[in-house]
Amino acid sequence: MHIAVVGLGPAGALLAHRAACLGWTVDGYDPACGTGPDAGETLPRWRNTYGMFLEDLPSWAREALVFSAVVPEPQVHTAHSRRLHGRTYAIVDCGATTRRLHHPGIRLHRRKVDAPDPRELGVDVVVDCRGVVDRPGAIRQVAYGVVVPELQDAPSVFMDWRPAAVPGPQDAGPPSFLYVQPVAGGTLYEETVLVTRAATRETLEVLQRRLEQRLGGLPGGHTLRETVHFPTDRRVRGWYSGVRDGVAVFGASGGLTHPATGYSVAASAATADRMLHLLSHGALPRRERLSAAWAHRLRGFGAELLVLADAPTLRSFFDAFFGLPTHRQASYLAGQDAGRVALAMLALARHPRRVLPFLRNTPAALRRVARR
Repeated sequence: MHIAVVGLGPAGALLAHRAACLGWTVDGYDPACGTGPDAGETLPRWRNTYGMFLEDLPSWAREALVFSAVVPEPQVHTAHSRRLHGRTYAIVDCGATTRRLHHPGIRLHRRKVDAPDPRELGVDVVVDCRGVVDRPGAIRQVAYGVVVPELQDAPSVFMDWRPAAVPGPQDAGPPSFLYVQPVAGGTLYEETVLVTRAATRETLEVLQRRLEQRLGGLPGGHTLRETVHFPTDRRVRGWYSGVRDGVAVFGASGGLTHPATGYSVAASAATADRMLHLLSHGALPRRERLSAAWAHRLRGFGAELLVLADAPTLRSFFDAFFGLPTHRQASYLAGQDAGRVALAMLALARHPRRVLPFLRNTPAALRRVARR
């Protein structure tokens, strides 16, 4: 097929690369495309830090992505300290990855496309990967971090829900955890609100103060400041819904951002082949569509509960979650199988004392899900 991929962030670039590798004709459109040394277009720069579990990636994506750090069994800290056994966490080297994903079969266009139309672009189908726009009231992930160059041997910490060693003044911001990962140039320390409806600017100010409090002041010589804020519950429509008026959606536009965790890159890579199957066959089997739809709704329900919970409740809940078997954790965090997502959620019943406070807001969470 001949397709146009509009928006060349991680999801769009991965889909375009995979299609080109399979022999499709691909045109990529993004106004942020750069110019290479030979005066040709290059993929846009990815400016954020992207981490993922290698086990969630298909084999082709493990070869296509370049990683600056690969950490076996990262740590988590709740009421107990654990390692994520059997899981390997990796940080993407954005510069090297975008260079590798620029397949010679992709024709790049540094151009903004406001209204994707296959007839105007001269293709069979347009895949809209432009992402979503944040709106007041949306569930979003917000984080503030710094890269410290002299601390390159710090341990990899996936989540640290422990309070700061030196308590500071209480604030009214949403609960947050510390995320620590080796990145190019040092170690990233990031204070993260997993999901919230709080305003972004005020939340970033709170997170900066909390990070300073955790670290005893921001270390001198930090070379990079990173702020993260994006909606997790918004989408144009489900990626599995097919082609409408010649246009399909993928990545965040198609709801491949996990509503409760914000992860999307591994999900996009893992779903790319099914997306290409959809484009070439016109639709997915009904059972697969329903499963993907319900997986998104169940995770959306989880996101609503996370938004409503306070810090002690979240610390207790994640202590139960990371006490689940590894395959149950993975089923909730990745994949499009609603049955496995449901089983992972039901498995938490084995920890009633730690989970029941989290479920206290179920009626309110269900009402919010129903309003979407």
